[in-house]
Amino acid sequence: MQSTGISTVVTAETVAALKQLVIDVTQLKISPDEISNTANLFNDCGLDSTSVVELVIALEQQFKITIDEDELDVRLFQDLSKLGTFIEAKQAAN
Repeated sequence: MQSTGISTVVTAETVAALKQLVIDVTQLKISPDEISNTANLFNDCGLDSTSVVELVIALEQQFKITIDEDELDVRLFQDLSKLGTFIEAKQAAN
């Protein structure tokens, strides 16, 4: 488990699921273990504006959450752990 610095710990299960979704959306030919828990999804994983939309849809389906447009912020995708914290907060709010 990775501490995010926001006094929340992202579960290993969430991190693993996020890594697999990123691989699926970006079509990277790597294993989830090759993605750092603090990976910048744009610089390290090749995420672009089109794949962000695909990733948001995949996140909503995988984690059974709704992400509103006003919640989308580029900083959310700059650190895998931050994205995990956001996802878990959304799940807790449901």
